[in-house]
Amino acid sequence: MRLGVAFIVPVFLAVSAWSQLTFTIPVQDKSEPGTPLEISGTISFSENVLMKSITTSTNYEVKAQNHSEKQIVLIVATFDESGPHGGSRHHILQFDDVFRLGISPGQSFVLSRSDRATPSFCCINLASEAEQPRAEVRVLFVQFSDGSTFGDKTAAKNILEIQAAVLERLRTLDDTRDDQEFLQILRRKIEPDEADTFFEAMRRTQKEKGTSVARGRVRSALINSEKHLAQLTVEQAGGK
Repeated sequence: MRLGVAFIVPVFLAVSAWSQLTFTIPVQDKSEPGTPLEISGTISFSENVLMKSITTSTNYEVKAQNHSEKQIVLIVATFDESGPHGGSRHHILQFDDVFRLGISPGQSFVLSRSDRATPSFCCINLASEAEQPRAEVRVLFVQFSDGSTFGDKTAAKNILEIQAAVLERLRTLDDTRDDQEFLQILRRKIEPDEADTFFEAMRRTQKEKGTSVARGRVRSALINSEKHLAQLTVEQAGGK
């Protein structure tokens, strides 16, 4: 487990004297021992005094590195952030590479970053006492390409259901007899919305690069997913 160096917030300062303050701290890894990911990154909290309240906003980037010896195809984690005067938020981080090649050993990648449209939090009491800001990541579940896992599978229940919906549609598309049938099925939306997001990217590919390229992407995604999911099934059967 990797721990960042803590920065002490000057809680003795009078908030009323501030016009704007920015605090930058490292992201801390609070995962259980044995996590296959090394977490790093920083978060900045910006506070502005407005009338008798404080508005706060955040800017962050959470990075991860696969320091196991296996390819990773699925990650579920949480990210909790809280500024000196509140504005705390709880994020569910999901990184699904089951339909692609996976994250190779030693590979670094961005697990999450703040959106430019990240809202400010209003209105925090001007008289409230400042607290130590925090930014904590907990890796809950990791699935490897060989079917083995780390953590609690129940944490991945929702994303595993999304995978099943995507896989079913991929098989239907791959079985189509001609391009016309392929396009008819591709245009149909599916539930849940997160699953349809995957196919929205396929629809853009079809419009921009043509049906043959889209069919190729479907076949590639299907091959990758069936390989990973079949290995997971074998791993689970072997553990019974």
